[in-house]
Amino acid sequence: MTPRYLQPMGVRHAVAEDVPDVARVQTSSWEAAYRGLIPDSIFERVTVEQREQMWANYMANQPPRSALLVAEAEGDIVGMANVGTSRDDDHDGSVAELFAIYVDPAHRNGGYGRELMVAALEEVRSNGFESATLWVLDTNERGRSFYELGGWVADGTVKIDESFGDPLREVRYRKHL
Repeated sequence: MTPRYLQPMGVRHAVAEDVPDVARVQTSSWEAAYRGLIPDSIFERVTVEQREQMWANYMANQPPRSALLVAEAEGDIVGMANVGTSRDDDHDGSVAELFAIYVDPAHRNGGYGRELMVAALEEVRSNGFESATLWVLDTNERGRSFYELGGWVADGTVKIDESFGDPLREVRYRKHL
């Protein structure tokens, strides 16, 4: 499958061959963003191999109205974003969710995150969603600032995510499209 670029910087839909790089970018960015904010034991469970298996499964069984996007710089994948239908119980099918957006730490502040966000929002609009939500660690000030600069607003909803084995407090942000 030939990649289809969505933005001038090189944001495109991922293909199966991108999975190892997506896993690498997500894991390295995740560690850089969350080290010191979450228990160290979680980093032992979130490995490149674990993420690679997860993304390979996603690519083989991609849900409807979802997308995995990648950002490239000089032929290398330096960022990723994943969107789809909201997993929250209080949505009616018109709400998308930004599940993940990560940029390799060596490429932060290069505009890749912003371009991924633009492409992700265009993707959800084109899939007929009216608004989008995302969940962010409540102590992730850098992430929260990034979303707020992009027009996302905390909607007052909080949850405790225990999917990584330790409880993590997250806040929900919303953006009307």
